[in-house]
Amino acid sequence: MKKPTVLIVDDEKNFTESLQLAIEDTFNVVSVSSLSMARAVLKDSMPDAILLDVYLPDGEGIEVLRELKKDRRMPIVLVMTAYATVENAIRALKEGAVDYVTKPLDIHKLKRELGVYLENRSLQKKISSLDREMKRIVPPFVTLGEGSMKTIVESVPAVANLSIPVLIQGETGTGKEKLAQWIHDLSGLEGELVTISCAAVPRDIFESELFGYVKGAFSGAIGTKEGLVELAEEGTLFLDEIGELADETQAKLLRVLESGRYFKLGDAHERKARFRLITATHKNLNDPANRFRQDLYYRITGVVLELPRLRDRKQDIPLLAKAFLDEAGYAYNKSVKDLSGRASEMLLNYDWPGNIRELKWSIHRAVATATKDVLDGDDLVLGSGSSKNAPVNEGQVPTAALKDAVEEVEKKCIKNAMTAAGNNKTEAAKILGISVRQLHYKLNQYSL
Repeated sequence: MKKPTVLIVDDEKNFTESLQLAIEDTFNVVSVSSLSMARAVLKDSMPDAILLDVYLPDGEGIEVLRELKKDRRMPIVLVMTAYATVENAIRALKEGAVDYVTKPLDIHKLKRELGVYLENRSLQKKISSLDREMKRIVPPFVTLGEGSMKTIVESVPAVANLSIPVLIQGETGTGKEKLAQWIHDLSGLEGELVTISCAAVPRDIFESELFGYVKGAFSGAIGTKEGLVELAEEGTLFLDEIGELADETQAKLLRVLESGRYFKLGDAHERKARFRLITATHKNLNDPANRFRQDLYYRITGVVLELPRLRDRKQDIPLLAKAFLDEAGYAYNKSVKDLSGRASEMLLNYDWPGNIRELKWSIHRAVATATKDVLDGDDLVLGSGSSKNAPVNEGQVPTAALKDAVEEVEKKCIKNAMTAAGNNKTEAAKILGISVRQLHYKLNQYSL
C-alpha cells in the first residue's frame, strides 16, 4: 500500500533530520526550512499531512495554514513549536490545524496520531463517495413520480456531469431547490452548494453578498467579507428566483460568466471565478415585462429543466403524501401510519396552488395535531379554509368591511404558515408564496 506523504516545515536542521529519520518507515517525507520553500512544494503537489513550525525565518507558519484553508484539498496539519502558548494554540486551531504539539516531540505518539488523522480522512472520503453514489441511485423523493417528472429524473445524472449552466423553471413550491441540490450532489464537485434567493436579499446589498467586499469599500465595511462566488469555489452557486436580479447586477453576473473573473467591491485585484451555476425561476424570463437581459438568459440556459405543477401530476400525490407522512411522523414523534380514503380523496381533488411545498406542510400540520394513527379528512386544512371546505352561504351578509375581512384572512394565513414552519420566516414565506421581505412587512403591519 502506498505510504502517505508528510511535509515537514521547520528551519532547525538537526531537529528536521531526526524527525524525518524517525517517521520515514511509515511515511514518505519531504522537508523544507522556510515558508517560501513550503509554498513552492505546495504549488506543485499537495501532501497528505504537514508538520508545521510556528516560527520560520521568513514569517509564521500560520500564514501557510491560512492559505491552505482556501484549498479544498487541504491536508492534515499539525503545528509544532518550542514555545507553547494558549494564544498560539487557539490561532492554529482556528486556522484549520487539527492539533498543536510542543517540542521535544514524543515520536511514537506523533506517528500514532498522524496515522489516526489520516485514517479518519480516508474514511471521510469513502463515506462521501458512497453518499454521492447513494444519491445517484436514490433521488430526493420530492422529484419521484411518473410522466414528465420521470423524464426529468432520468436526465439529471447526465446533466450533473456537464459543466454548463442549468436553469430550473417551475412554479413556487415545485421542488426547484431540491433538484438543484441533487444535481450538485451528483456532479462530484469538491466545493459546496451555495444558495441565495435573489428575491430575499435587498437589491442595494445583493452585489456585496454575491461578490463580497474589502475593508473600506463603503460606509460600514469595517472588514473583508467573502462573497457567495468565493464560497462556491470548486462547487455550485445556486441563484434562486434569478428573475428578481436588478439590471445592473444582471450585467455584472454576465461579465463574470463570460470572463470567468470578478472583483470584490472596493478591490482592484481581479479574482478567478471557479463555480458551476444553477439558477431557478417561476417567471417567464423571455417576457419583456420581466426586464431580464436576453444575453444573460442565453448564457444561463445551457440546460433547461421545467418542473411540472403538482396539479398536473396528481398521480404522484399518494406517493408524495406517504413520504411526507413518514417524515412528519419522525419529526413530531407521532405514529401516524396512513391516510383514510376520505383524506386521500381530498388531497387528489384539491388544486395545490402552493404545489409540493403546500402538500408537505399540510401533511406536517395534520400529523402534528393528529390524535389517531390514521389521518382523516377532518385532520386536513387545505388552503385558508377548513377541512370541510364549506361553501359560503350566498345569502349571508358580510359583517365587516372588505379591507377588514382581507386582513383577517391574511393574518390567519400568516399565523398558520409560521406555525407550520416552526416560526422559520424563510420557510413560512415559501409556504405563503411571497418574499421574506414581504413577510417581514406583514408581520410588522399586523404586530404578529
